[in-house]
Amino acid sequence: MSNQRRTDTGQTLIYGSHPVIETIRAGRRKIYEVFLLKGSDAEKRLGSELDKTRVNVRFMSGVELNSMTPEAKNQGVAARVAPFPYSDFDDQLSVLSQNQECAVLVLDQIQDPNNLGNILRSACCFNVDLVVLSRDRAVPVTASVEKASAGAAAHMCICIVTNLNRSLESLKKSGCWVYGADAASGEDLFETKISDKAVFVMGAEGAGLRRLVKENCDIMVKIPMTGPIGSLNVSNATSVILAEAFHRTTSKQTKKVLIP
Repeated sequence: MSNQRRTDTGQTLIYGSHPVIETIRAGRRKIYEVFLLKGSDAEKRLGSELDKTRVNVRFMSGVELNSMTPEAKNQGVAARVAPFPYSDFDDQLSVLSQNQECAVLVLDQIQDPNNLGNILRSACCFNVDLVVLSRDRAVPVTASVEKASAGAAAHMCICIVTNLNRSLESLKKSGCWVYGADAASGEDLFETKISDKAVFVMGAEGAGLRRLVKENCDIMVKIPMTGPIGSLNVSNATSVILAEAFHRTTSKQTKKVLIP
């Protein structure tokens, strides 16, 4: 299995209230220092979270803080942290193989940081167990991705793999059914049976799924829609698909409770 685990010991800078707060709450990443604008909303919002930690806090002027994030809106806070903690695909596959239910999201060469951030936020909201990213021609989890995810990335289990097709084959061997998104040729999402162990594969902006990736999917699905625009942005389409899968899962759980 080709996979990549983040092994460097460097440090990186994240910024924005939500990414910093959720990184603290997730507790998966070493936080070396927090930089705060004195009297800002961020100081008030992070106060209780920082009280629970022993992290060093340095107060800075707006000019100083903005110089650290010259091309981004920092909302009065930044933090120097360890690199993003990617998970190992084989380790996660071993766990998923033992589960009766799971939801996995596979992203084929997503390149826009805002799209990836929005996708990760949806994945967190709709109980996705694992997100798999392709290593080549795709954006990793950067500070801008974490900002766009409103901090949700801090709570997600995310892997980067070298060979996406081999990963899909392994997921199928573990008992998962693979659903690829294709606005042109897929079945109606709302009429398609979704397995309890489901993998959803979303393609790159504009290009969609690559041919071999599409061939590795068991079923292609599309979101039915009307109007002059033929498709949704990949992050919006992902939200719809994950929401539908989550709705079906929770509906079954509710029925199990109500019907003896």
